[in-house]
Amino acid sequence: MRKKYGRLRKKENVIVFPGTFEKLVENGHVAVEQENYELAVEAFDQAIVYEPDNPEFLGPYAVALYETKDFQRAKEIAARLLHSGTADYVDAMELYLTISIQLQEYDEVEMTIDALIDEGIVPPDMLNKFNYLRELNGRLSDRYAQDEPSYRMELFTLDEFMKMDALAQQYALASLEGSDLTDLVPLLAIIVARDDVAPLAITFALTLLHQTGHSDELTVRKFGWEKRIVPAAMTLPGQDDLTKQVLEEVDRRLLKDPSRLEMAQGLIEKFAITAFPFGWGTHQAEEVATAYVNYIESLFSGEQLPETALNLLIQQIDNDSDL
Repeated sequence: MRKKYGRLRKKENVIVFPGTFEKLVENGHVAVEQENYELAVEAFDQAIVYEPDNPEFLGPYAVALYETKDFQRAKEIAARLLHSGTADYVDAMELYLTISIQLQEYDEVEMTIDALIDEGIVPPDMLNKFNYLRELNGRLSDRYAQDEPSYRMELFTLDEFMKMDALAQQYALASLEGSDLTDLVPLLAIIVARDDVAPLAITFALTLLHQTGHSDELTVRKFGWEKRIVPAAMTLPGQDDLTKQVLEEVDRRLLKDPSRLEMAQGLIEKFAITAFPFGWGTHQAEEVATAYVNYIESLFSGEQLPETALNLLIQQIDNDSDL
């Protein structure tokens, strides 16, 4: 009995040997599993000639292109996967959005995620994942926006400052950066010492006092903690040795997962600024890095983390609404 190979494929009117497409796809999958992404791209580049819209390989193809930093082609393949009728539409959309963030297409990402959530397309068990993609997108958009707002210096009294919401307080303090703060030092010192000011506003006020060389010792209170600090002698937020070591350790662990690495860096940056001048206590860099990697995994998987002091601290700062 003759072996049946299924329908024949043609390339430029030449019949292709049966099994060629399947072998290329298999080679590409194996290469992705072995993290040999350049080899995977070579295999998929050939496979797509025969089956341009076959969802069987479009996903790993886009991943391989993403890992080789060919983001524009990766987006094109991810878009093709979305239009292929794949059963894993939400996973495909996550991949598409991750690639779009790399291309700095922040407005498109924000509108797409908002529409997906508003229309109930994202299942409940993936809401955390998409919310964090949206947060990451917003953070990067703020960081790399070409037309960043310029703040006009605004003078204010303590009473006026305390009537502002947290965001207005941040803008008011940001408007003072680089200006002559001589007359405002007493006001900034009062703001730093209050326990009813938003944590991020306290950080802004401290950095401004550092700018003035303020050498008086002040008591800072945040999140139930208390610490005495001299602004002129302090290390600026995120510039301390421990934070640098944690970032280096996270970079090493997540080097092959750019999206998780970006998320981890953002969370650590948020902690360094929001919690300043407080840190992760007596924990070593390796412990802190492990906690962040586990926290990110829990956000994607939905699994509950052990309620250790470090895990609870990381979650508390991440849930703070000021940043």
